[in-house]
This record gives sequence, structure tokens and C-alpha cells, in this order.
Amino acid sequence: METTPTFEELISSKPYKFTIGPNKREFVMHSALVAAQSRAFGRFVNSGFKEAEEFHTELKSVSEETFVLFSQYAYTGDYELLELNPRPRVDVQEVEAAVRCYDSPLAAEPEPAVDPGWGLEVTGKKRKKKQSVPKYTYSRTDLWKDFTLACAIAVEPPPKRPGAVVDNGNVLLSHAQLYVFANCYGISRLSELSFDRLGKALLEMKVTAELVADIIELLSYCYDEPTPERLRNHLVLYAACMADELWSNIQFKELVTTHGDFAAALLGVMIEGQVR
Repeated sequence: METTPTFEELISSKPYKFTIGPNKREFVMHSALVAAQSRAFGRFVNSGFKEAEEFHTELKSVSEETFVLFSQYAYTGDYELLELNPRPRVDVQEVEAAVRCYDSPLAAEPEPAVDPGWGLEVTGKKRKKKQSVPKYTYSRTDLWKDFTLACAIAVEPPPKRPGAVVDNGNVLLSHAQLYVFANCYGISRLSELSFDRLGKALLEMKVTAELVADIIELLSYCYDEPTPERLRNHLVLYAACMADELWSNIQFKELVTTHGDFAAALLGVMIEGQVR
């Protein structure tokens, strides 16, 4: 459980060193703040383990950017990514309108004129009207509604706003990696905050041909690396909503081909409206 040390406890605590990523870059934080983040981080500082004795932990699989964002959150209560190349945004209501238009049934064909039979009464069964066949059993309107609701997470606002961390790559991936990190080490509020930021970024992002690559990179990360089921389910639902936009990309087709679990989950959502 996350706690907040007093300012005196913070500035009087010993420095704790982290070695991060494949380049073994070193970062230093106040040990009192480290221990306050979660039980897992508390054991780094207050236990009989080697990490607590040496006041040093190496996290090889964590990226430098993810750790900087975590540190920013630990010291300020929030994190902020500054995009060097801001992605085009779209009004969520415009997306919803487009999705509803996609699901609208085709206009019914007019009934053919019936030969009156030279004044004689025509008997027999009435011809049934043709039914329009939906493209998917579960409409994209329903899927988008489910995804929107899944993004509506109540996270308390931070006490203050920190300076932004410059993001040089895929901001969607940055949010996701931070969520995986926070979930792994039991930092509950940061976990919810990063999940919320990822959802809002997906909701507001205008899906262009250029940005499809970022979405596919995010999906690939989730299925190439061990990631929480909650994150996978969330992104499968989003991919189902944007299937037409994604399917034209050859890398997305390769992702579906190489990851059978992703393909099965995507098909389950598009047909039944639920993740398999």
C-alpha cells in the first residue's frame, strides 16, 4: 500500500541506487520515498535481502523512460509525457457518429410489383422481406460503447503538476509500459492512472495510416511480452473497434497470423462481444 513519508523523513533518508535497463544507467532516489511506493519496493529498503543491505537494485527489464516516469510520479504524485510530434486528436463524439454510421443497416430493397392476375385474387404465402446481414454479429457501436466505458476510470487528481518528460517515440507504448511496471510492483494508484491515460489517448487519437504503426507496436508489445490480462483485453476491444482501419496494414495481418491467442480474442470480441 502506498504511503507518504513526512518531508523530514524524506530528506533525512539514505539515497537508494537503481541500475536500470540494458545500458545499466544509474538513478538515485530517497530511500524513504522508495519504501513508501508499495510493499515490493518496501522490501527493497527494509528487509534482509541483498538489495536492502546494499541499498541498490538492478531492474534489467525496465526501460529508462519508464523508470523516469515512475520517479516523477513518486516525487510529485503525477507524471506527464511531452510529445515532440503531437498526434492528431479527434472528437470522441465524431468517432461515435462514424461507428454508428458504419453499423446502420442498408436501406431495404423495394418489393417487386405483384402481378394482379388479371383481376383474379392472388393466393399463396406473402413474400418475405430480405433481411440485411450485419457485417459482424456484435456491432461496432456496441464495441465502442464497451471500450469507452472501460476507459472511464475514476482517478483522483494529483496534488500538483510536474514538469513533462519528453517522449521521443510511441506515447501509447510509454503509458502501457508504465502500467505494466506499476502493476508488477503493486503501485496501485500509478497503475490506475497510467491505464486511464492510455485509454484516453486511444479515445482521442485520430487513427491515420501513420499512427496505425504505433497501435500495432503497442499490440505487439502486449503479446510479445508478459503483460496483464486486463491490458490485453482492453486493447483487443480497441482493435475490434478499429478492425477496418488496422486490417489494411500488413504488419497487423502478420500480428494476427503469428499470435493465435490475439487472433482468437479478436474474433471472439467481433462475433460475441466478449474476449475469449
